[in-house]
Amino acid sequence: MAEVSRRDVCFLSLESPWPTHSGAALRSFGMLRELSRYYAVRLVTLTRCPLTEEQRLVLAGVCHSVDRGRLMDTTLKDKISILLKIIRTGYPYHSAVIAISIAHAPGIRNMVLEHPGIVFTSVGHFGVMVHKQKAPNWILNQCDADVEFWWAYAHQARSWLVKATGLLNYVLARGHYPSIYRNVARVVSVCEEDRQHTLSLAPDTHVDVIENGIDCSHYVPDRSQSSRVPRILFTGTSATRNMTALHAFVKNTWPIIRRSLGGIELLVAGNFSENAQKEFAEHKSISFTGRVDDIRPYFNMSNVFIAPFQETHGSKLKIAEAMAMAMPIVTTPMGIRGFPLVDGESVAVAQSNEKFAAMVIQLIRDPGRCERLGNAARNVALEHIDWNVLGKKLHGILEETFNTLNER
Repeated sequence: MAEVSRRDVCFLSLESPWPTHSGAALRSFGMLRELSRYYAVRLVTLTRCPLTEEQRLVLAGVCHSVDRGRLMDTTLKDKISILLKIIRTGYPYHSAVIAISIAHAPGIRNMVLEHPGIVFTSVGHFGVMVHKQKAPNWILNQCDADVEFWWAYAHQARSWLVKATGLLNYVLARGHYPSIYRNVARVVSVCEEDRQHTLSLAPDTHVDVIENGIDCSHYVPDRSQSSRVPRILFTGTSATRNMTALHAFVKNTWPIIRRSLGGIELLVAGNFSENAQKEFAEHKSISFTGRVDDIRPYFNMSNVFIAPFQETHGSKLKIAEAMAMAMPIVTTPMGIRGFPLVDGESVAVAQSNEKFAAMVIQLIRDPGRCERLGNAARNVALEHIDWNVLGKKLHGILEETFNTLNER
């Protein structure tokens, strides 16, 4: 194996960054690809399943090398070990999982801790590896604010047990992360709101913002696929935050829209489990795609994109995708958290279920306004969150960190 340089980057990824079936993977792969433009990148990924040949081939196209360890959170033995680790150390859940997984891969652990260049993480949970030591070459990337994630998770939970678990992890995370932030060189947040959450825990931390970016050369609209049937689109996975928003929309807003537009369809695209889909089986006007390799055709065959979130954390890559695909977006204020969209110009923001329904109905009935709103959203994406823009910002952050290391 080639000698590792002080200018090399070690990228730590929770699960494989490709294929990009989740927002976290989409952000990780975008960052990984941008970093590879400037540096030799060594990818270290913890995954539940071994990497496929296709995954290794794709990742090898952007990485100097790929190392994989097992993410130990699947078996009963794993779960018992995680619980014991939490009790002994006070780590929040994901940190305990990574601590156990890394402990069972000493070769990977030693390689990461001895890496002479920059260690860049896909999620803040990897900070558990340096919570007791200074790590001036580490940059922690957050997909969500590490502590506030648990607060939102608890409030979105549908059972008292899950809610209690979320609140416990929130307390543990508040005690765990401040020391990590003080030990690393920098933290990268997805939005200013998350940056402020992090600074409230560790005011002296250097926190940058790299928004959830999108490759606008890949996400290109093609309305030749559009259907004559009016259709609105919701995307994501069957994660609690998505299910909570979708249930609320179907209960409170969808009936209003259906009364005015009887033939309209709601398409739910993405990795929603079979059990999640069954929760909406009585609604014949709602269809699910299940897991898809390419989400773009579903944007192209839809008229309006919806983001009916009342409470959230981080920012939503589904919004970045919709922006790049020139979709007219109807949302709540929380739905576009972290994106520079302007109500009435590049997005339609509703403060109530009735207003939300009215905006969807108006857009369906006015194709010209749909096109103007969608094109404005894509222009915002090209100017602010395309990886051609954010990649340069990311490169600047790493160069500043390299320069600081060289001064030591």
